[in-house]
Amino acid sequence: MEKEFLSYNQQMKRLRDKSIFCKDTHDKTLLVRAGYFNLINGYKDPFICKIDSDGKHIYLDNCDIEHFQKLKSFDDELRCILLKYITKVEEEVRALTGYKIDQCNGNGKIPWYDAKAFSDKKKLQDKMKAISSAYKELSESKLDYVGFYMNNHTSIPTWIMVKVVNFATFIDILRVSKIPVLHSLCHLYGIYDKNGYCNVKLLIGSLHWLRKVRNSCAHNERIYNLKETFSKGKYNNTGRIKETYLLQLNSLYAKSDSGKRIIDLLVYLKYYLPTREYKHLINTITHLMNDLKEAVPPIAFDNICRSMGIYDFTDVEKLKALPKDEIKYNRFDILT
Repeated sequence: MEKEFLSYNQQMKRLRDKSIFCKDTHDKTLLVRAGYFNLINGYKDPFICKIDSDGKHIYLDNCDIEHFQKLKSFDDELRCILLKYITKVEEEVRALTGYKIDQCNGNGKIPWYDAKAFSDKKKLQDKMKAISSAYKELSESKLDYVGFYMNNHTSIPTWIMVKVVNFATFIDILRVSKIPVLHSLCHLYGIYDKNGYCNVKLLIGSLHWLRKVRNSCAHNERIYNLKETFSKGKYNNTGRIKETYLLQLNSLYAKSDSGKRIIDLLVYLKYYLPTREYKHLINTITHLMNDLKEAVPPIAFDNICRSMGIYDFTDVEKLKALPKDEIKYNRFDILT
């Protein structure tokens, strides 16, 4: 059956019928400002203790609409802080990649739109697809500096291409790039496998997850319970990548193949951010989580942590404390 229209007072009564405290003017204001779907449907899961035989949700004892609002506020703040750092990493990696593509192609003598500018080990079809996507996006761009180059020059320089194309297209460009381009980024950020070799799979997979989270943040989607699943037997750039930092935490992380969550993003950002910036990020998130822990029932908080992929709240602090070599940006021009 179609959902019937309910006035705000009727919505409040429905919440009370579900044993969710919602009574006074303050509660109605929360409902009006956020909307029933955004606030209740969007953040109800951590507060559900079971489902009865009729399929109805049974909520935790003493559940209050204020609990939903506290989780939504946490999610809003988390979205903002993650978007800030992801876009910073994105901008940096794009610029570094553009520099290295030119450096590895005779200091720009082979242009980025020539298939020879990319790896001989990649299929020509994959290289041409990435080049074609990049050129199409540039030709459709409304940015002033792109139009200037289109009208006054014979080609678009690499640094503009890597800055303007969609994040997904940029990752495709990086994926088909020459080995020195990929390895220089792995060396700079310390992205190695357990044997000490450059972990290109982790590089590409981590950027794809940053892209996924960034897009959800930019479109104001729920972020705390964001999840990427993968099909067993198709272990490519999706699913959890068993990398060094994750393996130093609780053994449950290494055993889980449930897909990437926010904890995986925090792990990946440890590679890409200088130590001082990373500590600030984790301290901010820890502060937000401590405030949330005080504001919602303990069972709900545990459920929220699980939704973020965190088995123990203290693991976030442990992740911050794990040793890491400082990023040597001044040596990037000689890294291969």
